[in-house]
Amino acid sequence: MARVLLTSLADGDVDYIIADLAAKAGARIAARYIADFDKLYDRLAEYPDSGARRPSLGESVRVSVIAPYVVIYEHMPAEGTVVIMRIVHGRRNITEKLMRGS
Repeated sequence: MARVLLTSLADGDVDYIIADLAAKAGARIAARYIADFDKLYDRLAEYPDSGARRPSLGESVRVSVIAPYVVIYEHMPAEGTVVIMRIVHGRRNITEKLMRGS
Protein backbone atom coordinates (compact mmCIF):
# COMPACT_ATOMS: atom_id res chain seq x y z
CA MET A 1 0.00 0.00 0.00
CA ALA A 2 1.36 3.42 -0.97
CA ARG A 3 1.67 6.34 1.40
CA VAL A 4 -0.34 9.40 0.28
CA LEU A 5 1.26 12.81 0.78
CA LEU A 6 -0.08 16.27 -0.07
CA THR A 7 2.18 19.06 -1.23
CA SER A 8 1.76 22.41 0.47
CA LEU A 9 0.01 23.64 -2.70
CA ALA A 10 -2.48 20.76 -2.60
CA ASP A 11 -3.05 21.27 1.13
CA GLY A 12 -3.80 24.93 0.44
CA ASP A 13 -6.11 23.93 -2.42
CA VAL A 14 -8.12 21.68 -0.08
CA ASP A 15 -8.34 24.39 2.58
CA TYR A 16 -9.58 26.91 0.02
CA ILE A 17 -12.09 24.49 -1.55
CA ILE A 18 -13.57 23.46 1.80
CA ALA A 19 -13.81 27.04 3.09
CA ASP A 20 -15.41 28.18 -0.18
CA LEU A 21 -17.91 25.31 -0.16
CA ALA A 22 -18.79 25.93 3.49
CA ALA A 23 -19.43 29.62 2.79
CA LYS A 24 -21.38 29.11 -0.44
CA ALA A 25 -23.08 25.72 -0.06
CA GLY A 26 -23.04 25.04 3.68
CA ALA A 27 -21.24 22.88 6.19
CA ARG A 28 -22.93 19.62 5.10
CA ILE A 29 -21.69 19.96 1.51
CA ALA A 30 -18.19 20.90 2.72
CA ALA A 31 -18.16 17.85 5.02
CA ARG A 32 -19.23 15.62 2.12
CA TYR A 33 -16.29 16.83 0.04
CA ILE A 34 -13.89 16.25 2.93
CA ALA A 35 -15.16 12.66 3.09
CA ASP A 36 -14.91 12.30 -0.70
CA PHE A 37 -11.29 13.52 -0.72
CA ASP A 38 -10.45 11.13 2.13
CA LYS A 39 -12.01 8.20 0.23
CA LEU A 40 -9.98 9.12 -2.85
CA TYR A 41 -6.75 9.22 -0.81
CA ASP A 42 -7.57 5.76 0.54
CA ARG A 43 -8.24 4.45 -2.97
CA LEU A 44 -5.00 5.94 -4.29
CA ALA A 45 -3.08 4.33 -1.43
CA GLU A 46 -4.42 0.95 -2.51
CA TYR A 47 -4.58 1.51 -6.29
CA PRO A 48 -2.09 4.29 -7.06
CA ASP A 49 -2.21 3.79 -10.83
CA SER A 50 -5.99 4.00 -11.06
CA GLY A 51 -6.10 7.59 -12.32
CA ALA A 52 -5.83 8.61 -15.95
CA ARG A 53 -2.31 9.44 -17.13
CA ARG A 54 -1.42 13.04 -17.96
CA PRO A 55 2.00 12.84 -19.65
CA SER A 56 1.78 16.50 -20.67
CA LEU A 57 2.21 17.33 -16.96
CA GLY A 58 4.90 14.75 -16.26
CA GLU A 59 5.86 11.17 -17.05
CA SER A 60 4.19 9.68 -13.97
CA VAL A 61 1.44 12.27 -13.42
CA ARG A 62 -2.14 11.06 -13.19
CA VAL A 63 -5.50 12.60 -12.41
CA SER A 64 -8.64 11.55 -10.58
CA VAL A 65 -11.89 13.46 -10.40
CA ILE A 66 -14.16 14.42 -7.55
CA ALA A 67 -16.53 16.51 -9.61
CA PRO A 68 -16.03 19.32 -10.31
CA TYR A 69 -12.47 19.08 -8.95
CA VAL A 70 -9.46 17.43 -10.55
CA VAL A 71 -6.91 15.81 -8.24
CA ILE A 72 -3.48 15.85 -9.88
CA TYR A 73 -1.01 13.39 -8.44
CA GLU A 74 2.20 11.54 -9.08
CA HIS A 75 2.79 7.91 -8.19
CA MET A 76 6.37 7.16 -7.20
CA PRO A 77 6.57 3.37 -6.90
CA ALA A 78 10.24 3.30 -5.89
CA GLU A 79 9.41 5.43 -2.82
CA GLY A 80 6.04 3.78 -2.23
CA THR A 81 4.28 7.13 -2.33
CA VAL A 82 1.50 8.98 -4.06
CA VAL A 83 2.06 12.73 -4.00
CA ILE A 84 -1.04 14.87 -4.45
CA MET A 85 0.32 17.86 -6.33
CA ARG A 86 -2.75 20.06 -6.83
CA ILE A 87 -6.53 19.95 -6.53
CA VAL A 88 -8.19 22.38 -8.91
CA HIS A 89 -11.56 23.08 -10.45
CA GLY A 90 -12.01 21.08 -13.63
CA ARG A 91 -12.60 24.24 -15.68
CA ARG A 92 -9.13 25.57 -14.91
CA ASN A 93 -6.50 25.44 -17.59
CA ILE A 94 -3.94 23.09 -16.07
CA THR A 95 -0.50 24.38 -17.03
CA GLU A 96 3.04 24.04 -15.72
CA LYS A 97 2.64 27.50 -14.21
CA LEU A 98 -0.42 26.35 -12.26
CA MET A 99 1.45 23.26 -11.10
CA ARG A 100 4.20 25.49 -9.66
CA GLY A 101 1.66 27.65 -7.88
CA SER A 102 2.35 30.76 -9.91
